[in-house]
Amino acid sequence: MERYLGIEKISITALILLAIIGFAWSVTSFLTTSKIPVSRIENTPENFAAFKAAELPDKCQTPPDYTETDWLDHMSHHPDQYQECLAQAR
Repeated sequence: MERYLGIEKISITALILLAIIGFAWSVTSFLTTSKIPVSRIENTPENFAAFKAAELPDKCQTPPDYTETDWLDHMSHHPDQYQECLAQAR
């Protein structure tokens, strides 16, 4: 009889653990997929030219649609283009 109680405890513990993992997975999945959708602009030479024309005169200056942290993060993805900006930020 004691032997069966041990198996039941292990089974219940395993089910609880699976439920916790499943809950954590669903919360994580929800949080990562429920962000505000960002419109994607097709990367064409014309769109890139329009983007370049709309740049601020000082490319290191944070654009109006960005926070300073977000702009630094963006520039860090293009180190060759924003080399001097990143050096100033350090």
